[in-house]
Formats: sequence, C-alpha cells, structure tokens
Amino acid sequence: MGDKRIGVAVSDPTQTLATPRSAIPRHRAQSQILKLSRDENASLIIVGMPYLASGCLGTQADKTQQFIASLTKTTGLNIETVDERLSTVEARKRLHESPGRKNRIKKDKGLLDSASAAVLLQTYLDQIGTR
Repeated sequence: MGDKRIGVAVSDPTQTLATPRSAIPRHRAQSQILKLSRDENASLIIVGMPYLASGCLGTQADKTQQFIASLTKTTGLNIETVDERLSTVEARKRLHESPGRKNRIKKDKGLLDSASAAVLLQTYLDQIGTR
C-alpha cells in the first residue's frame, strides 16, 4: 500500500486467477475499496504487508496496519496480509515481458501498482489452492 496509490486486483469466482484493476488514489481508497468489494461480492480482502528486507516491520507497515483497521470497519470484511517483498520486482518483470506494456510503466505508475497487487493475489490464490 503506497502513500499516493493503492494497486488493486480481483479474483475470479473460482479463486483461481488474479486480474489487475486500475489503481486507486490513496485519498479515495476507503470508499473505492468499499464500492469495489460490493460490486465484486468480495468475501475477503488481501493487503500486501511491506516487510523490510530484514523481515521486520517498519514505518510503512505501521501505516498499513492502521489502514487495515480502518478498512475492516468500513467494509466489514476479513482482511488478510501477504508479504509484499519482491512483488514489484516480479510485476515489473512480467510487464517488461508483455508486448506494449514496457513503455507504459514509466507513464502510468498505477499500472505497476496493480500488477504488483495481482502478483500478491495470485500468490495467495495459489497457496490456498494447495491446502
């Protein structure tokens, strides 16, 4: 979760495939996520937790935890966290491999944010699929 934008991805009804959506401006996040969760009939929200390279939680993680507490009250949905380390690296790699997307990353930072959200969600879906 960034200070300016929040990347967004949704799952298909079978909880198999994550699809990126447009990033949401941080200042509108609560209302936009509430609307999206209702439109998509969401039962759970996954939030990336920004661990430091050491594995500890830092300042951004504190902000994320505050956001989660507020979002839980707003949506009434359960929220789970996923370690977001390296999700942006993986998303950037996938976008660079995608025809026509490489040059858009510099122009549209939200594209990378939502691609990262899709990486996080897909990782989560793959893990619950093996349970």
